[in-house]
Amino acid sequence: MRPARIVLSRRAGFDLQASSRALNGLPAQSVARPGPWGNPFSIDGVMAETGLARDAAQAEAVARHRLWIEGRLDAGRPAPPLADIRARLGGKNLACWCRAGTPCHVDTLIAFAND
Repeated sequence: MRPARIVLSRRAGFDLQASSRALNGLPAQSVARPGPWGNPFSIDGVMAETGLARDAAQAEAVARHRLWIEGRLDAGRPAPPLADIRARLGGKNLACWCRAGTPCHVDTLIAFAND
């Protein structure tokens, strides 16, 4: 099975691992902030810096995350090495708070982890 993106939920009874296993049988890993996998480029930060509307700022934050992972953009902290991304996230569904159907750094991490 190909790993997929899962949207985290604060709904009572939400179980990330159960939801992940029901989706495709794979375990899940949250990659939301805070943590080493969270996108250091926040939507609000990009909006404040650029004046972009929220949807455009979200897409820009995701684009910046990819550049950061590739070592082409500084985020004030080092990007996780690709070997770590593959070793720790490969073969897992990845979860974040971004709404389904919107750009999310999870898509970048899934691509790098399962390349």
